[in-house]
Amino acid sequence: MTEMKLLIVESDELTRNELWNLLALYRTFKLVGNVDTAEQAIDYVATHEVDVVFTNRQPADPRITGDGSHLATALFQAHPDVQVVIYSTDKDYALNAWHAGCTGFLTYPIDALRLQMVVNRLTYVHELQQIRDESSERSIMVKTRTGYHLTPLQDILFVEHIGRSNKIVVEDGREIELMGYTMSALEAMLEPRGFYRCHQSFIVNLSKVSAVHADNESKRYGVSFRDYEGEILVSREKYADMVSRLREKIARISG
Repeated sequence: MTEMKLLIVESDELTRNELWNLLALYRTFKLVGNVDTAEQAIDYVATHEVDVVFTNRQPADPRITGDGSHLATALFQAHPDVQVVIYSTDKDYALNAWHAGCTGFLTYPIDALRLQMVVNRLTYVHELQQIRDESSERSIMVKTRTGYHLTPLQDILFVEHIGRSNKIVVEDGREIELMGYTMSALEAMLEPRGFYRCHQSFIVNLSKVSAVHADNESKRYGVSFRDYEGEILVSREKYADMVSRLREKIARISG
């Protein structure tokens, strides 16, 4: 399992260090940030990758920040995959933490056995999230004329727009006609998964490209694939960017 990226929300340096020293013993966390207030935490999560937030019930002076429940509720609404654990000297606050959608609650000073239970829960949820994400990265569910079709991403060569319809072309030459999608919607769905809008009519799977062709005389640019006859178009404006992306992809693989 990959390390969970941890953010600690605590203005007291001594308490913050004590908490991190305890969590570091598990070797399942990577501390990515420390902030003093709930508002700073919300801003941090919006611009950084964070898996788990540990926050004091009242991380700083209440005149300058909201409490842990405010933070947990805000993150649950905007970033539901981020797990939040609240700690407090008041055990009665646990109900507030539960209502705010927290994964766990700890009383301070922290009991080692209770911390172990919370860490186990965090790990379990994080592993389920990874399984879900890996599954969504492997396949795509699309709507067709006959219902919904689950297609492995590794089988897709490209998406093509013809007339008023869009279709997926897979490695064995089959074509899957899609229903209810614009090319912009398909681009937003596929681009984070290694696809690229190389032309107004084509979205290509970069991992399947075998060659990019440029005919400067006719000003025609194209992409070909292994074991597939014919090629698809690349717009002149997208040609250089596509070549750059392919080079970057190959460099990452080679490295």
